[in-house]
Amino acid sequence: MTISANIVLFKNEFVASLSDGRHIEQSDLREMANVLHRAGVLASDVQFDWSGSAGQRMITAGQQVALRAEMRRLANVKVNGLAIAA
Repeated sequence: MTISANIVLFKNEFVASLSDGRHIEQSDLREMANVLHRAGVLASDVQFDWSGSAGQRMITAGQQVALRAEMRRLANVKVNGLAIAA
């Protein structure tokens, strides 16, 4: 079963709501990518939401690209010569 994530930026924290009910909060975009990767979320299954509610900020296009790029990089990391796939 594919796990998807919907990410918002709330008071300088990235908050991900996963389709399996989990919530993840990280202040660092690279760490968010790492946690999502470990949770089994693929870069193609990440969505970004912005409702304009109080305290919520828009995630920039650059941040979106950076997060997905880091997740793709993590999916292709080799450990001891072996490719690890999510």
